[in-house]
Amino acid sequence: MVQKTELVHTFYAALAKGDFEAVGALLADNLVWHQPGHGVLSGVYSGKENVFAHLGKMAELSNGTFAIDQIDYITDNGNLVVAAVGFAVSAGERSIAMKGVDLFRFEGQYIQEVWLFSEKIDEEDRFWTLLSQN
Repeated sequence: MVQKTELVHTFYAALAKGDFEAVGALLADNLVWHQPGHGVLSGVYSGKENVFAHLGKMAELSNGTFAIDQIDYITDNGNLVVAAVGFAVSAGERSIAMKGVDLFRFEGQYIQEVWLFSEKIDEEDRFWTLLSQN
């Protein structure tokens, strides 16, 4: 059986390449995605299709520049995997970079639930709101 930490590494590698078929193969159909904050992208997204629509909105607002550009570590505890990451976005004259933590809950070999935590969520909320107003 593949280690859950390796599955998360595969998830980030597939995201970086834009390989959404590979990403989708790692996700449970009834996945639940918790996007933090109180901004235009914040909320709980249920189901693989809704999560892909949400990620597509992020890509659209960022002109495809959103990227997890740093992974400090990935570790697990039973069915939970945590990744300490850094991300960056540059769209038009606006840019943002910060650290965060992503928490994945697995059922079997599938990612069933994801919680994202941002270092400065109020700053991130403002950033996405400004991009959505353009």
